Amino acid sequence: MKSKIWMTAMLTFVMLLGACGNDVDSENGEHGSHEEADEEVRSLEVDLEVPETAEAGEKESFTAYVHSNGEDVTDADEVRFEVLDADGGSLDMIEAEHSENGLYSIEYTFEEAGDYSVISHVDAYQLHTMPEKQITVE
Repeated sequence: MKSKIWMTAMLTFVMLLGACGNDVDSENGEHGSHEEADEEVRSLEVDLEVPETAEAGEKESFTAYVHSNGEDVTDADEVRFEVLDADGGSLDMIEAEHSENGLYSIEYTFEEAGDYSVISHVDAYQLHTMPEKQITVE
């Protein structure tokens, strides 16, 4: 009697396990839904351009070229440039506007000589990336 109950319980358990993982597309034999198959996997790449050196009191241009899967990103959710001092303290955070062909730029003036870092914070396609470059101000 106990073995029949145990066998019935095991058989029921195995059937439940088999039913839970069976999301197979009957047309092409692939797992998942049609919507998942239509969605493209996105990458987010940013080429940050910052001069290696600058003069205190002079305007400098920082540019982020944002692209994804070989195409320019002209509609990023947000592109900001952060300027940090040599100790890593944030001095400024400036939002950039798209100018053309995936290029987002700002102009910035360093008031004092020293070593600084510039980080571009880019959000697009529910992804975030933040490349960093160094600049020496004389």
